[in-house]
Amino acid sequence: MNFDLQQEMAIVTVVGVTDFPDEMVGRKKVYLLSGGEKKGSLGLPAEPDLPWLDEQLAELVRDTLASGIFRLASLADPQRPERRITVTIDPCLLPQELIVLGGGHIARQLVNVGRLLDYRITVVDDRPDFVLQESLAAKDRSICCSFNEIENVLTFGPNTSVVIVTRGHMHDLDCLRTVIKYPVGYLGMIGSRRKIMGIKDILRQDGVPAEKIEQVHMPIGLAIGAQTPAEIAVSIAAELIQTRRKGGGSSPKTPGLRPVSYHSEIVSASDRETLHEAITAAGTGVAAALATIIESHGSTPRKAGAKMLIYRDGRTHGTIGGGCTEAQVRLTAFDVIDSDKACIEKVSMTADVAAREGMVCGGSLAVFIEPATIFKQVFGSEESNAAG
Repeated sequence: MNFDLQQEMAIVTVVGVTDFPDEMVGRKKVYLLSGGEKKGSLGLPAEPDLPWLDEQLAELVRDTLASGIFRLASLADPQRPERRITVTIDPCLLPQELIVLGGGHIARQLVNVGRLLDYRITVVDDRPDFVLQESLAAKDRSICCSFNEIENVLTFGPNTSVVIVTRGHMHDLDCLRTVIKYPVGYLGMIGSRRKIMGIKDILRQDGVPAEKIEQVHMPIGLAIGAQTPAEIAVSIAAELIQTRRKGGGSSPKTPGLRPVSYHSEIVSASDRETLHEAITAAGTGVAAALATIIESHGSTPRKAGAKMLIYRDGRTHGTIGGGCTEAQVRLTAFDVIDSDKACIEKVSMTADVAAREGMVCGGSLAVFIEPATIFKQVFGSEESNAAG
């Protein structure tokens, strides 16, 4: 099978239909972030093209790729509103990178919090003793260089969050002058209000547009009264979450789009790995089913977008929350593997069950379970993609 999850994309999957053939459930279409190329088809041979669906999905996919948050949407045919197709839009983006410029006390605490938030972390300092190599995981980086050289060793883009916490005002300013030129996802700088007013004046004198200056988070972090390095790191992390989630709860103003109320996750590295394992299973002929939470309500360990792969031999990869939820889904997954047909499993957790799972109160989930073989439709050979 030919696939490359290093390409940023959105995978659209049909999870429900009204007044359409049930055979459409499980159909997939891939939209590449780079634009243009699409793979797969949501229609069937008798009705391969659904222009109204493609039109509505175009805006929805753009919004999903921008937010990085898993989505569920029910879309209606404008000419025949009783005909509806419910889809998930699953963003497959490269890992978010957190670049920390400065390796002092705040950076050390921020590294710990950033790892919990699934960032790939890079720490830069011009002092060899402050690059925090011992604190970083294998996927992370530490770089020792002058702050005037960061443009030569780092790449800045929409998937990049940059935190400036160097040991001095001039180093902070040098870093800010460099990074502010790039369309990063987040840019924040530590400092007192007096220092920040002075830096804003300098940037204006440099000719930096006012809108770019106002986009910088300074003073950095949410106003929670943080004092210690650990508290400041938490306030910065909270602001990072707020920025990543910005717009995640909104729905595009698309005709025929019926908003669906649910909570969803920013797709994590572990969920990307689980998706990769599902595609690999399809390509190697290993019997497996992929379970994806598509709706969650109330108190549930994981939200929409969480994934678990269940193999026919009982092995699993990833998690949708553990406990009785996974036990119920696993049993259904075996039936899905045997029948080679997708389904939705509803899981309702009573207060007693929730207590055993360590939650405050009960909740409910809708889990879409599909045979891994479905992925051949869009990640198979070029011949099958052309025919799809």
